[in-house]
Amino acid sequence: MSSKYPFAIGVTRLRKEPAWVMNFDLSGAIADLKVASSYVMDDQLIDVAGTAEWVHGGILITGKISTQWEGECRRCLGPTSGSLQISFRELYERVEPGGELAGEGDTYPYSGDIIDVGEMVKDQVLLELPLAPLCKDECKGLCVSCGSDQNLGDCGCVETEIDPRWQALDILVDKDR
Repeated sequence: MSSKYPFAIGVTRLRKEPAWVMNFDLSGAIADLKVASSYVMDDQLIDVAGTAEWVHGGILITGKISTQWEGECRRCLGPTSGSLQISFRELYERVEPGGELAGEGDTYPYSGDIIDVGEMVKDQVLLELPLAPLCKDECKGLCVSCGSDQNLGDCGCVETEIDPRWQALDILVDKDR
C-alpha cells in the first residue's frame, strides 16, 4: 500500500461486496525479529501473499509468509541461515476507535477501511524462528577441552577428564561389568 505501511490492505470493497475475495501480495521489512540466536535482518524483505474475504465476524486473511533468517549454530557457534515458509489463517475483527475485541485473543483488531497485517506477520515469524539452530545435522560442535571447531578437523585433545558429578555413575557401570 505504501512504504510507511508495507503490510496494509485496503478492505473497503470487501465490506461493500461481502462475496468478493481479494488477492494481495505484500513485501516489506520488520525490525527486531529475534528469538534466542535466530533473527531476521532488519532490512530483510518479508513477502506475504494471500487472500482476504468477508466472513461472519470479520475478515479472514489466509496466505503464506516467506523470508530468510540467520543465526548462530548451537553446537559450533558458526553462522547459519535458512528460509521460512509459513502458512497462516487469521481473523480480523472490526473495532471502533477506543473499543475492545469481542473475542478472547483469537482475532486481530482493525478499524476503518485498512487492515495492517504487520503485527500478525511479526507474530508468525517469531513463532517459526528456530530457537536453537544447527548449521547442519552432522555438526560436531566445539571441543570441550580446547574449544576448537570439530567440523574443521580433530584437535587431538584426549577426553580423559571425568566430570566429578558423573563419577558416582562410573561406579555403577563398573559393578555391572
